[in-house]
Amino acid sequence: MKRRNFIKSVATAAGAAALVSPMGRLFAAPAAYEGKLLITLQAEGGWDPTSYCDPKLNVAGEQVINHWASSDETRTAGNLHYAPFANNSTLFDKYYNDMLIINGVDAQTNAHSTGVVHNWSGRNSRGYPSLTALFSAYNAPDIPLSYINYGGFAEAARLIRYSRLDNVDSLINLLQPNRNTWNPEESYRFSSDIERIVAFQQERLQRKINSATITPRQRYNAESYFQSRSSVDALKQFADVLPASDQFQEDVDLGTEIGSSNLLRQIQLTMLAMKSGVASAADLFMSGYDTHNNHDRDHAGLFTHLNNSIDYFWSYAEEQGIADRITLVIASDFGRTPFYNANEGKDHWPIGSVIVMEKNASWGNRVVGLTDEGHNAHKINPSTLQRDDANGSIIYPKHIHKAIRRHLGLEGTSVVSNFIFSGTEDFDFFNDSKQTAGRDFDARNSVRIV
Repeated sequence: MKRRNFIKSVATAAGAAALVSPMGRLFAAPAAYEGKLLITLQAEGGWDPTSYCDPKLNVAGEQVINHWASSDETRTAGNLHYAPFANNSTLFDKYYNDMLIINGVDAQTNAHSTGVVHNWSGRNSRGYPSLTALFSAYNAPDIPLSYINYGGFAEAARLIRYSRLDNVDSLINLLQPNRNTWNPEESYRFSSDIERIVAFQQERLQRKINSATITPRQRYNAESYFQSRSSVDALKQFADVLPASDQFQEDVDLGTEIGSSNLLRQIQLTMLAMKSGVASAADLFMSGYDTHNNHDRDHAGLFTHLNNSIDYFWSYAEEQGIADRITLVIASDFGRTPFYNANEGKDHWPIGSVIVMEKNASWGNRVVGLTDEGHNAHKINPSTLQRDDANGSIIYPKHIHKAIRRHLGLEGTSVVSNFIFSGTEDFDFFNDSKQTAGRDFDARNSVRIV
């Protein structure tokens, strides 16, 4: 590579860093983030809780809800009940102590676009940010990749910018511009040469910023470019923990009708970014749950992959030494009808579930929320978390967002001041002294007894 082109590539890498780096304090290199971490896993398309964490058996005289229920019963793991479907037992039997399941969550819609916005912002119209945007904006606005998103809902409401890490090769080239693409064991130039080039760039930018004739737009552009350089050292920490290209997790084939998933690689990259202190929150993403045809076949593959991925998530987090810092929220657009259509599929249904996980959570091994045998939501008393048809409320996404914000220490902070849920009941889902709603379970008709 010619010297002129090499210098240009270094400058381009610094500029690219500005595109993925949130603005922070000018000239100050951000310290590695070591606080709590938030990750959401968006199962896009509308999953079926009745074959997962809110199992339903068939009722005589009614339409068949689940084919698996014709020959099997629901299973239990601690206080949790789950469907004997796909490989669900591998997840729930292993992690029930780390799980809070919230059933009977009403998305108030059958439309994907509204369901996604409602479940991941807490409001059924656009304008409110995701939990991950709020969390990263409050806890770590200055670090280079504070908020990572791989797809799905990513509204930041101008609080922070999110970063995409979709292409591993491009990411490596960005983080290691001196790495020889054709021979990764070699570099284009000595490290001392790179340091001199960067120093000359910084001096030139500083002179430009201090110029009396600089225009406001020129100053903004120069300061943005200058600030991006402060993130380079932090990004190098990320680059240092990245494995060789042949050691990244490969895509998983979920079947010809669904396609493939790179969820395992998303998890791998996210854990490494968080371990190196350059990320605080992330939205993981997988799709395919809109099973209007061949529901059981496709959902079995999807839930199997989801369960395997969650297991890998926690195992890899343990390996990286960050598992005890993570809160994981898993949900979908809404649920699926409590009956099959003519194509052996299931259509859209507004009632869904949310799973929250933390290692060794005091509020784990609990279920809150209640649905009947037809997967209709019952009202729940916000104080007792028990069924209360007279004085209770249906659980909506806003209730979950309000409770998680409080749990994560975001309630009452400046980042949420413009995004409050006025007049919304307080469901203290994370109070481990509360009893589990409908703890007793009648396996004959899949109705929880209160």
